[in-house]
Amino acid sequence: MYAYGAEAFLEGSIAGLSDTIAVSLLSSSYTPNLSTDEYYSIISSGAVVAGPVSLSSVTGSGGTLSAANTSFSSVTGSQINYIVVFKNTGTGSTSRLICLFDTATGLPATPNGGTITVAWSSGQIFTLCKAIQEREKSLVQRGLDRIADMLGWSGKESPGGIWLPEPRLIPGVA
Repeated sequence: MYAYGAEAFLEGSIAGLSDTIAVSLLSSSYTPNLSTDEYYSIISSGAVVAGPVSLSSVTGSGGTLSAANTSFSSVTGSQINYIVVFKNTGTGSTSRLICLFDTATGLPATPNGGTITVAWSSGQIFTLCKAIQEREKSLVQRGLDRIADMLGWSGKESPGGIWLPEPRLIPGVA
């Protein structure tokens, strides 16, 4: 999660259920810095392979932001290395970055002119969660890993207090 994105949730300047939340697919020509990158305008137009596409069917429960899978039509261009989620105001210099996926089933992906779909894990984009003490973290993580393995779930936890289920890219045929 971008530091400024987390801050925006805390101060209430991002309302996940009522703001326009969008997704773009990015190439490796973008070098992310989760500590300092704040707005979508930091991403050069050459790094944007596809998007932005607004999330649809957005819901939230228990701190989890969920949405329908996100599809990008007729995708061509550079290899896709990142999926970025941001509040889209329509102006890059005010569109706050929220989170970045650099690990997902199908990443990196090479566009072939077809549709690429980001299939959110069980529809979940991310879950805000309460931080725990470091000494308890490893015990909890081992238990969660065992449960996830039993259920066949995949995902990752970021140190920023957010759980990011691992999405899948589903390339289409041109």
